[in-house]
Formats: sequence, structure tokens, C-alpha cells
Amino acid sequence: MLYSFSSQLFDEMEDALDGVQSSIKKETEKYMEMIKCIDHFVQRLENFVLDHGFENPDQEIDFFKSIYPRFFCMYTYYSELQAINKLLPVNGTDLMLRDYYLGEYQHQHRFFNQNRALYDYYLEEDSDRDAYYFLAQNYEPFLPLHERFSMHPRFLTNAGYTFSKFIAYERLQEYVGRKLRLLYRNPESEYVQLLLKGSKRRWTGDKIELVEIAYGIYYTKRMNEGKVEVRDIIEWLEDTLGIELGDAYRMFADLQRRKSSSYTKYLEEMMAAIHEHIQERHRFKASKRKLNKQK
Repeated sequence: MLYSFSSQLFDEMEDALDGVQSSIKKETEKYMEMIKCIDHFVQRLENFVLDHGFENPDQEIDFFKSIYPRFFCMYTYYSELQAINKLLPVNGTDLMLRDYYLGEYQHQHRFFNQNRALYDYYLEEDSDRDAYYFLAQNYEPFLPLHERFSMHPRFLTNAGYTFSKFIAYERLQEYVGRKLRLLYRNPESEYVQLLLKGSKRRWTGDKIELVEIAYGIYYTKRMNEGKVEVRDIIEWLEDTLGIELGDAYRMFADLQRRKSSSYTKYLEEMMAAIHEHIQERHRFKASKRKLNKQK
């Protein structure tokens, strides 16, 4: 019950955030409304848990290790994004912009280093200390490097909030990385060299076709064992193929309303093209064998 509720609630939150993103143009107002929107859905999630509780300790651990951080990271992400854009030297030179984004990237990198042991635990998906980290009964309020945050006492654990920051900062690094890739030409920084690996490719088809691919990857859970958000897949496609898909959520909503054509028109076109190619190769090989026999 908890899993189905939280999954549906998260989809609702993403739709609501997309609505705010597309309807409000002024940056300050946009971020304020997004924070309010996130708060609304986090409270709904918290109220559900307060009303229904957990079935067992394993479910509580999974909630504070995976489900709650997935929601709560949005606070950090959009708050930090607002701060980054607010302090951006908009009238500065390219060099000033590069240095600014590089400073932000290094700031996020420092947070991972400051919490290295726990970050390694997060990255390696360890579980041997889950009870200590993610059961609220084991919460210790004065742990070193633990950031206190104002929330309902029932939702305080030793690592849940920090895990949410890991998710947010990873996403922020992807955002800053995309900005740096656009600005840097001859980078000397080790951080930027890591970000600039790989050659660029350009998408020449319709945007909606990439949206089909993004959601296909998301719903089949083929990337990072399914532990990735659709926005991350969209950003990966944007960066890899040199295209902006800022209205991807709206395009997917339009796709779901299709009546005269398939929901997965492009994916089906791909499938048909592959089948046709393979069948053509089989026909060619059969024809070649026939000619060889006649000789």
C-alpha cells in the first residue's frame, strides 16, 4: 500500500512541478511556487505514514533510505538551483561564468568528500548498517557532520536527510556540468576534463520521438537498475544529443492524449525498421546461397 501510494504521489508531484515550470515565467516566483508544491506533496506523504505506520522495520528502512529522500531531495535541489541562478554573474564574461559554475561544482564535490564514508555507503548500496541509519528509533541528534533540519520528529533518522542531499547534489552536478560543457573550450581543470569526456552527437528527429525513448527507458527500468528519475534520462539525452527537451513532460502528456495514432509511434517505427533490416539480410543471404548452388 505504501509503495503504490508513494509512487503515484511522486508522479503527481512531477506533473505539478512541470505545470509550475511552464506556467510561471519569473524565476523568483517560479521557485517559490515549486517549493510550496514540494511541501504539499511531502506533507501528504508524511500524513500517510503517520496515519498508517509501517508494516515492519524493513519497510521503514526502505522508506527512509529510498522513498522519503526521493521526495525530500526536491527541497534541496530547487533551493540550491534558485541560489545558483540568483548569484549568477549574468553580465559577466564567459570566463566569469565558467569560474562561477566550476566553483559550484567544487562546492557540491566537497559535500560528498565531507560525508565520504556515508556517500560510499550510498554509492555501493550497502545495507549492513541500515537499521542504525534508517530506523527513526535510532536517531542521534548530535552526530558529527549530520545536518539538522526542521521536520516532524517521526521523520528524523541518522542518514535519511543526508541521502536526500546526495540525490539533490548529484542532480545539481549534472546541471552545472551541462553549463560547463557549453562554456569550456580548452579546459585545464580536472573537474571539467571529467565532465567533457565523450564526443557530441546531434539529434535530427522530432523531440517527441526522444520523449518516447526517455519514457521507454524509464518505465522498463533499464538504466541504473531502475534507480533513476525520468528527468535524469531526459537530461542525459539532452546533453548527449545536443537538444533541449525542456517541455518533455508536456509532450508526454500530449502523447498520452493521442487518439488517431499510437502512444509509441516512434518506438514502433524503430521496431519495424529493425525487423525489416534483419529480414532483408536474411533474404540477401538466402539469395546468395541459391546463386552459389547454381554455380
